[in-house]
Amino acid sequence: MKYIVILIIVLILVALGRALIAMLRGGADNSEKMFKSLATRVALSIFLFLLVMFAGYMGWIEPNTNLPIR
Repeated sequence: MKYIVILIIVLILVALGRALIAMLRGGADNSEKMFKSLATRVALSIFLFLLVMFAGYMGWIEPNTNLPIR
């Protein structure tokens, strides 16, 4: 599960980097590339959030219950 999460985070960063490159190059054609990259990043972020919520519901991951001792 953690490898899937790491892969999705890397894909989010790649999409963000592609949007940055398109923004720096400018122009109308690159504007559409930037929009598509940012839309991909948002979609991947929402998918990651839903995946983590579903994994918690199914019991595939568990919250950290270790509380600090005072």
